[in-house]
Amino acid sequence: MLKDFFQSNLFKRMLLTTITVPVVFLTLFFPLKSHIFLVLIFGFVITYLGSFEINSLIFNKGIKVNRHFIPGVNLLIYIFAYIYANNYFSIHSYPQALPLFFLFLISLLSFIYARDIFAKDLTASFEKIAYTLFGILYIGIPSFVLPFLLNIDPVNKLADVPNVPIFYCVKSQGTQFSAMLVIFLTICIWVNDIFAYVFGMTFGRKKKLGITASPNKSLAGYIGGYLTTFAFVGVYYGLFHKYLSQMPVAFYFLFPVLSGFLVPIGDLVESVVKRSVNVKDSGHVIMGRGGVLDSVDTLLFLLPIYFVILQVYFSFIVSK
Repeated sequence: MLKDFFQSNLFKRMLLTTITVPVVFLTLFFPLKSHIFLVLIFGFVITYLGSFEINSLIFNKGIKVNRHFIPGVNLLIYIFAYIYANNYFSIHSYPQALPLFFLFLISLLSFIYARDIFAKDLTASFEKIAYTLFGILYIGIPSFVLPFLLNIDPVNKLADVPNVPIFYCVKSQGTQFSAMLVIFLTICIWVNDIFAYVFGMTFGRKKKLGITASPNKSLAGYIGGYLTTFAFVGVYYGLFHKYLSQMPVAFYFLFPVLSGFLVPIGDLVESVVKRSVNVKDSGHVIMGRGGVLDSVDTLLFLLPIYFVILQVYFSFIVSK
């Protein structure tokens, strides 16, 4: 019985969590001004390798795409965002930089739309367009957002550090508060995901929700993951409230209300893609989890939503 437990996915997920949580804390906090370790991890492991996994899913569908196209585009998006967010090479002093970047993206989209206009199999051509766009949007948008999220400073304590021109309350270097915000988001996602699995395996084996994209999801898992998130958020806020005071207390307890609905959706989005190409996991590089995308699918889904919510809130503050 004990041997079965140590070989189970539940044990592997628990072991992975005990290792990755401390690593996430360290990489987010040091060094604060650049978050360089997190940047390297996210840039290579998630942006680049995750894009390769999407390529593999596309190949499993029988669609021929260039293996380096989606990874290369997403990595370029991420590198530009990081340079612009941190004002490296004094890029803010060149007003042409941002329009040229968007011109590049528009040209890229035009190429994706038009590259197969003379193809004979139009169904395959449309699938190629759709999967390529999905690969870029699914990873490219979160990759663009993350460097700016890591530089949030709503009370302008860093008076000597200029703001990034295109966003509210975003400085051109990393801050401790922004690191705490990313940790908060990670807690909302991981706790929900892990305890949905724990409660589902413990209490929901016989009562499934019947979702085609993920047949093993259960109501017990959904409720257990949803409610447990609030407990961990309470502990997190209780331990680090002095570092989180730049946002109202209500934010930290209202956001999990929303994320509790969005976390399962983020997981199901990738499941839909995997099921459409008849594979269970996006890869096999992470113990007990499968591929890179299997571990960060919900993070990729929630990052842009989270950042935009913060921007909406900051826009009201700035306009007062």
